[in-house]
Amino acid sequence: MLKRSTVVRHATAPTLVVVALTLGAVTLPSLTLPSRADAQSPTAAVASVATPAARADLRVFLDCPNFQSGCALDYYVVELPFAHWTRDRLFADVQLLVTTLTTGSGGTEWTVAFIGRERFAGLVDTITTTTLPNASEDDVRKTLSGVFVRGLYRYAQRTPLASQFTLRYTRPDSAGRTTAAPVRDPWDFWTIETGVNAFLNGEQQQRFANIGASIEARRITNGWKTVLGFETEYNESTYTLRDSLGASTEFANIIRNAGARLRVVRSVTPRWSLGVVGSARRSDFLNTHLAARGGPVVEANLFPWAEATRRQLTASYALSWNDFRYRERTVFGVTAEQRPSQVLTVATNVRQKWGSLDLSARGSQYLHDLQKYELSVGGSMRLQLVRGLSLTIDGRWSRVRDQLYLPGAQLSNEEILVRQRALATGYQYFTYVGVSYTFGSIYNTIVNPRLDSFRLLSNGGF
Repeated sequence: MLKRSTVVRHATAPTLVVVALTLGAVTLPSLTLPSRADAQSPTAAVASVATPAARADLRVFLDCPNFQSGCALDYYVVELPFAHWTRDRLFADVQLLVTTLTTGSGGTEWTVAFIGRERFAGLVDTITTTTLPNASEDDVRKTLSGVFVRGLYRYAQRTPLASQFTLRYTRPDSAGRTTAAPVRDPWDFWTIETGVNAFLNGEQQQRFANIGASIEARRITNGWKTVLGFETEYNESTYTLRDSLGASTEFANIIRNAGARLRVVRSVTPRWSLGVVGSARRSDFLNTHLAARGGPVVEANLFPWAEATRRQLTASYALSWNDFRYRERTVFGVTAEQRPSQVLTVATNVRQKWGSLDLSARGSQYLHDLQKYELSVGGSMRLQLVRGLSLTIDGRWSRVRDQLYLPGAQLSNEEILVRQRALATGYQYFTYVGVSYTFGSIYNTIVNPRLDSFRLLSNGGF
């Protein structure tokens, strides 16, 4: 039977926090909202109010990435009504900062930091739990809901809400007192993930089709990380074009991509890693029949990897030998070449109560000609400036001087318009800046999904 573990860390002086922890058949104390039966149970112990003069409500802000399954606020508004869920962390008594990492099996490790604010300033707890790779969104939400209740109890017990919680203890049976046998994994920590996808859409004068498949095998332990993958993709788009005389011709654009990759990493110290990376790819867009790369890499993290969910500052350096086979003769007059290269990458990732910051810089260079290089910088930042006001900045810029693969033949206008081949360029960029301001009720988190499907299906006007 698969089991899920939950770990709690305290950042302040000892305080009663009740958390469910399951190891084998042993179940330690669990915290639940009271039912009528529990209120009458002789084994139930009702928590007392720690601060009689405390405000009667508990304001909570959920700081969880929207793209993560299980982060929908509506669910927790309905299931955990003892909390007032605010729209801004600056209005909250407790901020729930949720961060994630991918486990070796492809599941998710969730780290929830309970950060006290205002009257609870200085109280910080952290609970870590995991969900399985095939867990449904409902399973994830139920797991996180239990974590939220356990973490928020420490704050609720300092308000009149404490009387709404019941503390219960489940005594382990005799089997739970025995030492569990070590788990034997028949797969030796290997996880294999496969996928196939396809879509087809179009109209009278244009059609699009895409077919793809992938497979990835992972073996991840504390000491080693091995990842092997393969993916292939076929894209076809067909257009009906008309000339000035009304005659029609059909233009087809076909782009095929396929690739395999390997990464083996050894954890040397809590901050240093050594590894080998390699890849082999084929790309119509990049005029490449075969591009094989491989070499050693070293990586350092300023912070221990145990803090990876909250902050990272990494630097990696790689040497690579590159073997290229081109589909068409390049602008440099070759159909094949072998080149050494080097790559330096620096990246940081920070998620704190004030917002999030992701920055990276990368430089690559061919060693046979130091003028063939690419420099890129980019990142995203989301800041909570003042109550209700947030700033989002996202962008990337690259200086491109290493396009060895450009075909020597002139591209047609049609090939340029549909991006059938990569074009010569000296730079690339992408930018986004957004400011949002919300004002009004901080408590209006009522859930009412009526007629939402009409808005989703409607093609305009509503």
